Amino acid sequence: MSDPFRDRGLPGDDDPLYQVGVMLINGWGYNWYRLDNRMRADDLLIRERAAGYLTAAAAQLRDLEARYRRKFLPPPSREHPYPEPEHVAAARQFREVEGRIAEIETRVRGAPVPANDKIWERHRDGIDILQRLGRCDALLAAGSKGLDEVVAGLPANAAIDPGAERKIDEYLGGLAGVLTQRNEILSAL
Repeated sequence: MSDPFRDRGLPGDDDPLYQVGVMLINGWGYNWYRLDNRMRADDLLIRERAAGYLTAAAAQLRDLEARYRRKFLPPPSREHPYPEPEHVAAARQFREVEGRIAEIETRVRGAPVPANDKIWERHRDGIDILQRLGRCDALLAAGSKGLDEVVAGLPANAAIDPGAERKIDEYLGGLAGVLTQRNEILSAL
């Protein structure tokens, strides 16, 4: 018995079956395998990893703050109706540092990437711009991982010491600088 599919042969370029197959492989007009598309996907992936490190650092700070509050800020009692001001300030410091990390994390997640636009591609070198953005993204990931490691090294049940906060702020400043550089690359478009 003959197989109608095997006997038919491969469809030609004008065959509707062939055209649908090509459209399925290319994602209905979006070629997944072009270098610029892979670079855009890598950009998103790397920034997601960087934002993940920042999210982990912020979560670690929330955990440290909760431990600190349990230890040094007990519920009011007759003997101590008001908490010690230095402990309240230390707990507030955890929140402030966490807020600064969350602000950078939001900027990393929301950083723009050039659109996949044929007219844009005609007037600019998209691959070069995407490569420069990729280098910035690698710096974002490295800085975010370094910040996460600094926060992970903070002692439990203790306030953030000024040296550690300074180191955290150095990392945040570096990340903000990379984000600014990234925006300058895109604003030149």
